[in-house]
Amino acid sequence: MLWHNTYKIKKSSPRDYKVGLRPVKTGLSLTGFTLIEMLMVTSMLFVISLAIYATFNNGIKIWQRISVKVPEEDLNIFLDKFSRDLRNSFIFAGLNFSGQEEKLELASLVSSLYLNKRTVGKVIYSYDFGEKTFSRQQKDYAQIYSEESDGNIQSLENIKSLNFQYYIYDKGKKEYFWQDESLDNMPLAVRVVLELDNGTRIIKFIKTVSIPVSS
Repeated sequence: MLWHNTYKIKKSSPRDYKVGLRPVKTGLSLTGFTLIEMLMVTSMLFVISLAIYATFNNGIKIWQRISVKVPEEDLNIFLDKFSRDLRNSFIFAGLNFSGQEEKLELASLVSSLYLNKRTVGKVIYSYDFGEKTFSRQQKDYAQIYSEESDGNIQSLENIKSLNFQYYIYDKGKKEYFWQDESLDNMPLAVRVVLELDNGTRIIKFIKTVSIPVSS
């Protein structure tokens, strides 16, 4: 007896198979910046660039202001030296005080280039009407002894007019007064009156300095 086994073969549907789909590698990234991200980065770069520009621009303006030569500042520095020389002046044999309307000579402490220290010397202030310059010349005692004609000279330009005045006490009249000369005798104070031309207007300066050793 023959047995016939019958088998039912069930056909599988496509749903019974799981197919794994993978993207094909092409060498290009599928990720990137969105439009909003690009706009944000661009805005940040613009703000940073603007801040850097403003910083450099302000720095340039400050440098330009500092670099501009201001005649009034130079004159104030010059007059400070004038005041210091008069306050440090003293009576010294061979270095007599001599005051005229446009020239002033006195013994004072000066910085010696040869000795590298402050020492006894002569300071000369003078006004050149032709050159319109107010000059300061100093010589230490060694330069005076060797009769050197030139010393350390500093000049201030654009001085339209200048004159020195000297405060004197007259023992005979027993009164104080200002005069244009003081030869040999050291005055109680010195006043300088000058006019500076700064290119736009004429500025008048008056500086009065008392001499401690005289009082």
